[in-house]
Amino acid sequence: MKTNFSKRFMVPLAVIILGGAGAFATTSMSTNKAVEERMGYRYLSEQEPCHEENECSTVNNNVICTSTVGSHQLFDQQSPNSCDVPLYKIQN
Repeated sequence: MKTNFSKRFMVPLAVIILGGAGAFATTSMSTNKAVEERMGYRYLSEQEPCHEENECSTVNNNVICTSTVGSHQLFDQQSPNSCDVPLYKIQN
């Protein structure tokens, strides 16, 4: 009886454990991507010191992130009036 009980519930238990581990791993991967990708900003004027441009990365790959128009270097926005942390181009 004990052997029959073990065989009957071990496979579903293993599936539940592996499913939970897979869900945790998938969530961890998407969280890392969110941390690495940020909106890039550039200085436009005193009235709009941080103008939103396009997506960049926080991972230093030695290729700076630039705007699509004018090739201005883009930065991370630390506060509404401060955009001074360099960002890098997203690698595909």
